[in-house]
Amino acid sequence: MEPGSVFLVLCALTVAGVTSGWLAVHLNLPAILGELTAGALLALTASQGIPFWQEYEELLEVLGQVGLSALLFSVGLEIRMRDIVSVGPASAGVAFLGIVVPFLLGYGVSMLFGVTPLTALFIGASLTATSVGITAEVLNELDIIGSKGSKIILNAAVLDDVIGLFILTIISNIAFGDEISVGNIAMLTGMVIAFFLVVLVVVRPLISRLTSFVEQTYGDNGTAMTSFAYLMFLSYGAAAIGLDVIVGAFIAGMSLSESRVRNHISASFRPFISVFASLFFVLIGTRMDLSLLNPLVPENQPILILGMALLVVAVVGKLMSGLAIIHDTENRLVVGAGMIPRGEVGLICGNIGLMCGALPGDIFSSLLLVVMFTTFIGPVFLRFIVPRRLNYYPRIPAESENETESGE
Repeated sequence: MEPGSVFLVLCALTVAGVTSGWLAVHLNLPAILGELTAGALLALTASQGIPFWQEYEELLEVLGQVGLSALLFSVGLEIRMRDIVSVGPASAGVAFLGIVVPFLLGYGVSMLFGVTPLTALFIGASLTATSVGITAEVLNELDIIGSKGSKIILNAAVLDDVIGLFILTIISNIAFGDEISVGNIAMLTGMVIAFFLVVLVVVRPLISRLTSFVEQTYGDNGTAMTSFAYLMFLSYGAAAIGLDVIVGAFIAGMSLSESRVRNHISASFRPFISVFASLFFVLIGTRMDLSLLNPLVPENQPILILGMALLVVAVVGKLMSGLAIIHDTENRLVVGAGMIPRGEVGLICGNIGLMCGALPGDIFSSLLLVVMFTTFIGPVFLRFIVPRRLNYYPRIPAESENETESGE
């Protein structure tokens, strides 16, 4: 392809996402399902030898990751420190069950299929994390991003990602033959805690004042650029200590959630998120190999059996995480359903296992099936579980506009 044709590829991927998203919305389904389906269908055409986006895959992945980070930044803008305090114990309980139950079930089921302990560890770790991006997009589409249940889901999902990626780091070190010691684990834990404390305690008031100053002296464009630079810096900081960039993006948004110019920042990011987050979900869909679903192919049958067993574990394990909400029985199922999608986080875990040789190709394919179906099942569950009038899904009362504008 000629260099300029990357723009044609971006146009085609965007049109595919818009078309499938429109169709999904008119079928009363989340738009993200349409975007994922568009990617899966494109992957099916690529498997027939039709060239399309592969030549620019690395560039597209970067753009998609930037879009996902912007989406998580926008979600973080909706989560205030006092909200975390109000739902903190519930989120911690949901995150704990959402990690322990899928990990143990995934490890046990994998061992029953005769895989090695290291492979079983990778499978269990891949089932622990929750896709914050996919769940956040669905909650936003349902217009319940400000509800109490949504805040529990998002906080628990971020905790899942942090702890899940922490577990994955330890297992990866074992797979690569690196020495694991209590000192190394303690150092990694200390770095993660220090990162959160520095951002939320030290940096938060400083960046709020800086964005307010830029808005007064430069205008909305300056505020948007400053916020974007801050988002990129914290995303890099998260990656530098072994976490995923989306964790840094979420924390960046949280640290600006009480800024006086929060609404201006949120508005400036919406068009960017609409395009590039959609691109990310289409690209996620391209990793789904629909040919694996054909049970008439003998080679697919063991993959499908293991995949279905792990799918049951993945869904049940996350639904059980809702049991941590002791005094709010009506939200248990909603929270559990919101924790189901694995999406990009499950793919990260699987890719690392594949690269270090711990996950054979067929096992990796089974894991991809689990990621694919949980990515579809989670949004569908939420669409049908959440009542349209939110009769039992109360929101956290929003502050008045004057109070919001005066906070920093």
